[in-house]
Amino acid sequence: MKKVKNNLKKQILFRSNYSGTKESDIIYNKYFINNLDRFSYNELELIKDLFNEYSDPEILLIFSKKIKFKKKFKNLFEKINNY
Repeated sequence: MKKVKNNLKKQILFRSNYSGTKESDIIYNKYFINNLDRFSYNELELIKDLFNEYSDPEILLIFSKKIKFKKKFKNLFEKINNY
């Protein structure tokens, strides 16, 4: 399980570092990369799903509270907002 979790972290790190916009890189660094070890396996899976379901501009709009996220991401964003 630890190896699977580490592979998931690597995928998120890669995706976070190559978003294509400076704004996304800053947000992802602050909320995802700097806190990767705090996330459970299930939360890491949700982050991966977030990247698959939303584009980088949409994720920025979610963080700026201009659009709402799907209900399944509620606990993840509550945890992120506590950082």
